[in-house]
Amino acid sequence: MKKIIGLFLCMCLIFSFVGCSQEENENDVKTLDLEYYAELGQMPEAEYTLGADVDTIVKEQTAKMEDFLNNQEEDPNHAHGHEEEMFYFERIEGEKNVLLDNGDICYYYNKANKEKGVSYIVNYGDAFGIKLGTLITEVKEMCADVEFKEETLNEENAFFATQGFDGTVLSADFDGTVILFVFQENALSATAIYYANWNN
Repeated sequence: MKKIIGLFLCMCLIFSFVGCSQEENENDVKTLDLEYYAELGQMPEAEYTLGADVDTIVKEQTAKMEDFLNNQEEDPNHAHGHEEEMFYFERIEGEKNVLLDNGDICYYYNKANKEKGVSYIVNYGDAFGIKLGTLITEVKEMCADVEFKEETLNEENAFFATQGFDGTVLSADFDGTVILFVFQENALSATAIYYANWNN
């Protein structure tokens, strides 16, 4: 009798472990609260947020660039092919907009509305904790509660696309702040957050 009870308890224990592991696997899909980031006007990987003062960005990033270049010249390892983290910053003026290019992260503002600060942020690296190259189906799964508008990639909805205009764009508008994902060959290639009326 004791053996039967022991065997029964053992089986209960095994089934409870199996049940727990299945539950954990089902919850492995990480969910992403895009609305939270839209309210903050923030992309967590970007140093600055929407509305950030452009003169401050230019001043801070120019100083970092100068510091980087000065340290690079003084570093004796640099001449010996020593790999180090690169720093990059450039201000590029267009007809209507200005690009503050920080490498993987680009900040745009409209010249006529400079006082409103940064109005468009593009990230060519990992964004919102999502790895570059993530499949479109996986991003949709992570953001299952978001109503995305899905469009063919073009010059209007993703002017910053660097690999041509063959792909798909997912965008979600949260009360005038838009979060956008660009996919080329179904893999994430860039992400943006911007004010819907940024170019007016």
